[in-house]
Amino acid sequence: MSNKESNIEKTNFDAFIQAVGSEIEQAQVRLIVAANAQMLFHYWKIGNYILYHQQLHGWGSKIIKQLAKAIRLHYPEKKGYSERNLTYMCQFAKAYPLRALQSFIETDASLSVPTIQSVTNEVLKLNDKQFTQELTAQIQSIDCQSLAITQEVPAQFEDVGKTVSAIYRMGIREIEEVFLTSPIAKINWTSQMTILDSSLPLGLSYWYMKQSVEMGWSSNVLKMQIDSDLYSRQISNNKVNN
Repeated sequence: MSNKESNIEKTNFDAFIQAVGSEIEQAQVRLIVAANAQMLFHYWKIGNYILYHQQLHGWGSKIIKQLAKAIRLHYPEKKGYSERNLTYMCQFAKAYPLRALQSFIETDASLSVPTIQSVTNEVLKLNDKQFTQELTAQIQSIDCQSLAITQEVPAQFEDVGKTVSAIYRMGIREIEEVFLTSPIAKINWTSQMTILDSSLPLGLSYWYMKQSVEMGWSSNVLKMQIDSDLYSRQISNNKVNN
């Protein structure tokens, strides 16, 4: 080994390894975050697709049980598609139609420099918005059109992405960009289920999502904060976290 190589080992190699190791760790975090966001988008699309076909064919809730059974049969290695999880996917899609996600992004922009008053106003504004019937209305709108003419969605079954694109009349890549930009893509699935179970109005769902990301809450901590009504306590104490 040359003196030059020996000198590198003695003086810089530890720092060199530390820099590479830090990049590896950061990359792993980025990959996990990206994978989580893509999984959420996938679940949201599946939820929209199921809701669409329930509306189109007049199917009841039993179709979810049948679908879960069929997935287990045909794709036994795939996890996360139990009847319970598929039901949550439908709730997820229904609770957050595309316009709700766009409203979250608009709220983010409005709260770039948050104050107690601005946070309260924006949360109340979101609470007052009614998006829960939006998806059903859009599905009915598609049903009323001549599908043979528009070719937006065939009368039978089509690719999930194309169906979601037709429901919202927007390209699937544009829809994906909205989804991934919104706060909804930033927390994990267990935390999403916690918020859905809490039946919060839209504004509070938004606020707890943001808090969960910024504070690094686990789903258990998130549930505890929702149950203890952290939002009201912080507002009454004039604390701003957003």
